[in-house]
Amino acid sequence: MQGSTIRIETVESRRTRNDFYRVKAELYRHDPAAVIPLKRLEWLQLDPRHHPFYQHARRTVWVAYRDGKPVGRIAAIIDDLNNEYRGENAGFFGFFESPRDSAIAYSLLDQAREWLREQGCEVMRGPMSPSMKGEFGVLVDGFEHPPFLMMAHNPAYYDPLLQSYGLSPIKRFFAFIIAHEVDDEELVRRTRDMDAACERIAARHPDIRIESPTRQSLEQVLREVNRIGNVIRSQGWGFVPLTEAELNFNVKQLRRIINPQTIICAYIDRQMVGYLVSIPNINWAIQKSRGASDWLRLPQLLYWMRRIPEIRCIAAGVDPEIRAKGIVSLLTRPMMHQWLKFRRWEFGWIAEENIRSLRSLERAIPLRKYKTYQVYEMPIA
Repeated sequence: MQGSTIRIETVESRRTRNDFYRVKAELYRHDPAAVIPLKRLEWLQLDPRHHPFYQHARRTVWVAYRDGKPVGRIAAIIDDLNNEYRGENAGFFGFFESPRDSAIAYSLLDQAREWLREQGCEVMRGPMSPSMKGEFGVLVDGFEHPPFLMMAHNPAYYDPLLQSYGLSPIKRFFAFIIAHEVDDEELVRRTRDMDAACERIAARHPDIRIESPTRQSLEQVLREVNRIGNVIRSQGWGFVPLTEAELNFNVKQLRRIINPQTIICAYIDRQMVGYLVSIPNINWAIQKSRGASDWLRLPQLLYWMRRIPEIRCIAAGVDPEIRAKGIVSLLTRPMMHQWLKFRRWEFGWIAEENIRSLRSLERAIPLRKYKTYQVYEMPIA
């Protein structure tokens, strides 16, 4: 609006935290695909007092105001563990929301970049909310589909808006969906072919054992998944190890919705060599919980959480030294026998260079690529 003033304020009080939340709620008010998180759950991702991510990271958060109304927001984040592990001096921006107004967007990005410059960072990368262990990237296609757990959603104009500021896309990720779109005959054929292939693999490698944890063993199994996952994924783009404190925090947050039967692990001589971890899509339940306050939405959320019909595969990996034994197929088989319990099953994120690794899954399961995400970067002068 010509003549109006944009003011940027640091989020330090209850009022500014409420305004931080209001920006997103207002911006997506007419978007049927958007998922507006509970205030408490969203701020938890930025709370240094309670989130273990900030044992090795720091951040500052801002809200943009125009004519006294909150209209945009951003966080600048420095992950010291990332910089130590990857040998770089990077800063990140995240939790970015803005209308289709370059003056507001640029003011927010300028604020984040200047703070990162003052902290000595050489590049600004993002969006990361707060890191690649959480929600990251800008959605560039598939806007009509609601986001799954820990997946980003944004207006279509974010990509050109960020690029016009000077941020360049540096990495693409994809999400794939399994929906109930194949006929019964096709599904029976795929299941039969998978069963036959797995029986041949099991006959060649009788030492491989596939099983899911119990409720009692769940936490120990997830710790083992994290341990070997930190090794398997160590060469992946942007990888930073998940710390023990972060793992414990995530398990505590998700324990109410985790189904042990959708965590499938492969063992050889009692040693875990592969895993496939899927989590019910709590965003489905959040989207169905309506009301202006967390107090109104929380009882609804607890009700809908017991009825979630969607699930997301959040982690998969196999020890590369034994991948040729067919462990991916053995891990996929019990998942395939379960997937009809859910209406939709998402695989994401898949980095562009890892698309080939899905071929064995695509032969067994009707996967369809339906979303693309981009991460951006620019130098800090």
